[in-house]
Amino acid sequence: MGRSGNHAVVIGASIAGMCAARVLSDFYDRVTVYERDALPSDAANRRAVPQGRHVHLLLARGAKELERHFPGLLDDMVACGVPILQNRPDCIHFGGAGHVLGTSRVLRDEFTAYVPSRPHLEWQIRRKATAIPNVELVSAGVAEPTYDAARQRVSGVRLDAGDDIPADLVVDAAGRGTRLPVWLEQWGFDRPPEGSVDVGISYATHQLRIPDGLIAEKVVVSGASRNQTRGLGMLCYEDGTWGLTTFGVANAEPPHDFAEMCALADEIVPPHIAAAVRKAQPIGDVTFHKFPASRWRRYHKLDRFPAGILPFGDAVASFNPTYGQGMTMTSLQAGHLQRALESPDTDLAREFNAATAKSTYPVWTMNAIGDLVLHGAAGRMPWWYRPVGELFDQFLGAAETDPVLAEWFLRRFSLLDSLYMVPSGKLVARTIGHNMRLLLAEKRAARSRRAHDRDLVPGR
Repeated sequence: MGRSGNHAVVIGASIAGMCAARVLSDFYDRVTVYERDALPSDAANRRAVPQGRHVHLLLARGAKELERHFPGLLDDMVACGVPILQNRPDCIHFGGAGHVLGTSRVLRDEFTAYVPSRPHLEWQIRRKATAIPNVELVSAGVAEPTYDAARQRVSGVRLDAGDDIPADLVVDAAGRGTRLPVWLEQWGFDRPPEGSVDVGISYATHQLRIPDGLIAEKVVVSGASRNQTRGLGMLCYEDGTWGLTTFGVANAEPPHDFAEMCALADEIVPPHIAAAVRKAQPIGDVTFHKFPASRWRRYHKLDRFPAGILPFGDAVASFNPTYGQGMTMTSLQAGHLQRALESPDTDLAREFNAATAKSTYPVWTMNAIGDLVLHGAAGRMPWWYRPVGELFDQFLGAAETDPVLAEWFLRRFSLLDSLYMVPSGKLVARTIGHNMRLLLAEKRAARSRRAHDRDLVPGR
């Protein structure tokens, strides 16, 4: 049967806010989304989403989840020109932690992915959500939720203009800048414990127009590594332009202009891609953005939590954006919200917060291991992070030439098979065996070269 109610309120009209509104519309007579920022009528960048100008990747799992909540979304995007990662080995160049994975034999139908720009995806989702008859988008800011101390529950929201709006449920989708921890303290609850990793990421992005026929790839990823604190991502978008985002981790400076971006491309991507970048026509100016730390507010650890309010999206966890998993994780939260609302006899906040934590933990942990062990980030590091990080460095090294390992990694990285990036003992043994064979081959080649050099010495 599920829960039902008269009115639900969502704070924020981001992708997370619209996903929440879509799910709530099945359980509440009315859903009102309040957004302080002026919203464009079409696909355009907006001031409240500065990260929207930079490259965003919608993983295959995220596309599937969003299509489930918004039927027809993917076809609508394709009709607007959004590229699809076709089942071809040359559609993607993927480099991670200094290793370029061999994708020539692993791209199958399950890896079908869509490449919308962030503004386009947000506009499509907003358009579909607001077309639902009982969903209303209101241009107004929320000052704070209203709290009924006697009932220990949130009873609605107070708008910036001073109006009190009653609600049966409030969903906080205000993003990284959420004030829910402050409100909890004001209401007599504990703040949630927080986990953070000081990734120290700085972005520099340029929009480009690349002449047709220069590159077949639609997605280019070259992540940072131990020996290279800068990386880049390139995506081909619905209007035929490319987004080129360059970045530095561990507080390394990204390129400051197009010439420096070209120089970085020369260092870290294949020559034909770097050459295409050099032949590109830059559009507009370089835009910059900083992401100092990944953050996870662990609401599931609180013994007491008020009824009538739920944290959602980046208000709970904001992941290292260079891994491209944030929008997909939000789509998973929408599923958690739906299932929690379908269970009328449980504590809604406890069930939803627990489900969110369950899906957040494995992705957060592997991101943290990669950042702390391989990318020079600062933060608390349990003893077991380092051996796991070293194992994955070896694993990615083997995946450069072993398609079985490459497929396993790409499916897990895309969150398709499991959220846990834990290879089986069989795959670990395959990794060790593969790398040992490479090592022995290198030693044999070195001995052969030394023998050849000795033969060239006069008198021998």
